[in-house]
Amino acid sequence: MSRNKKQRRTGSFMAVLEQKPKKQERLADPDSKESRKQRALRNSKKHKSVYEKAQATQSRLERDAEAGRKGTRHGGPLAEKIRRLNSDKQESEES
Repeated sequence: MSRNKKQRRTGSFMAVLEQKPKKQERLADPDSKESRKQRALRNSKKHKSVYEKAQATQSRLERDAEAGRKGTRHGGPLAEKIRRLNSDKQESEES
């Protein structure tokens, strides 16, 4: 006598899936558990370079200064434009 494999059924004897999806199909779906697990493994095994480690330890102001930015909240061309417009407005109000 042969034994039948149990199947998941919904309601009255309707099979949900005849066969489960193959591993390649599961990996192709970006939201599946297998693909998320593979992506996490790939990302966790990556070693940071010496440069990235140094960048992580530097402070935000040092990184900005090194990159050539002013590195302050109140600096930059937009802030200068706003200050100029405000000073022009104050001068026009005074006169």
